[in-house]
Amino acid sequence: MMDFSQLNKKFAQNFNDQKAILKKLLQGKAVNCTSCNKPLSVKLNEKEAEFLVSCKTGCTQLTLEID
Repeated sequence: MMDFSQLNKKFAQNFNDQKAILKKLLQGKAVNCTSCNKPLSVKLNEKEAEFLVSCKTGCTQLTLEID
């Protein structure tokens, strides 16, 4: 039987990191990509009802669905 506790902790940490990035960006603060150190930008995709967060090089891509 596998122990998923470490995997669950990693997923929870990644989720919380992404949530913190989104929160800062939506507050108008500048946040850089952790991989390439280029600024992240937020775009609203009204058609799909979601926010898209990415850097110019594409190494970070986050999607936040809007209810």
